[in-house]
Amino acid sequence: MDQSEKLVLAEDRVADLRARWTPEATVAAVAFLESRPVAYDLPTMEHGGKTYLDLRGLRIEQTQIDKAYLRNVNLRWAVFRDVGFKNARFVGCNLSQVAFTECYLRRAQFEKCDLVNSRFDSCDFSQARITDSRIDFASFKNCEVGLQNIEFHKDATPRAMVRVCRGLKLNAMSMGNFADAGELTYLEKSYERHGYWRDKAWGKWLGSAAQDWLWGYGEKPWRLALAMIASIVMYGTLLYLIDGLAAGKTYWEYVYFSGITYLTVGYGDLAPDTALARFVSVLNAGTGIASLGLLISSITKKVMYR
Repeated sequence: MDQSEKLVLAEDRVADLRARWTPEATVAAVAFLESRPVAYDLPTMEHGGKTYLDLRGLRIEQTQIDKAYLRNVNLRWAVFRDVGFKNARFVGCNLSQVAFTECYLRRAQFEKCDLVNSRFDSCDFSQARITDSRIDFASFKNCEVGLQNIEFHKDATPRAMVRVCRGLKLNAMSMGNFADAGELTYLEKSYERHGYWRDKAWGKWLGSAAQDWLWGYGEKPWRLALAMIASIVMYGTLLYLIDGLAAGKTYWEYVYFSGITYLTVGYGDLAPDTALARFVSVLNAGTGIASLGLLISSITKKVMYR
């Protein structure tokens, strides 16, 4: 295995790569993954100045490879079905377009790996960690994986992070993990806003920033509640400055009038007596109706997803 084998393939096709794996070669690869002695020269390859063990296209089913330690292994296009990787550690491995199906990845660690376009279906990620790894276009379906399992790559572009967060959000929703789904929704929209800034789409960025400030894209209703209180005080102050009610009213009476107008209560004990005050009151009521609708929508979603 310390002797490099230069693979010459006319095309880097999946069929060519998988055709290499005879029963003898597959047994040797499994033995290597299980850290057992191997009396077989497994292929290697050079990429980016590093030597990788070339296990591209490998297919393994129904076995246990617990506590495996893999460093600089190219497993692109590999297929793992019903394989146990408990406490396994992948460091600097190419796992792009790898399919993990019904795999047990409890306490597994992926460090500085390429997981682009990899597919995880019905996998258990309990206490697993994905750190400093590229997971662009990676898909997770029916997987027990949460935000606590993933440390996002620092150099990932905003658009890549939008895709990652969206995929993880859909998986979280399918698993009924709505707390993570809500947080991922916020992260997705936040990275989308960063992308607008990077692309100099100032109009979209401003609209997205306003939504974040107002109610955290629907995930932070307490922000909207604070904005509603601020709006009531603001409209009350404005009416006080233009002296829109009957003479002799105190500042707090103006705030009270603003509140019952904003909340569309309208007791009728106070009323604007100038055209400008009536116009401001209409704006106040319109703002209140819109913000109440948003608040009810946000809180309802939070309650239903508990």
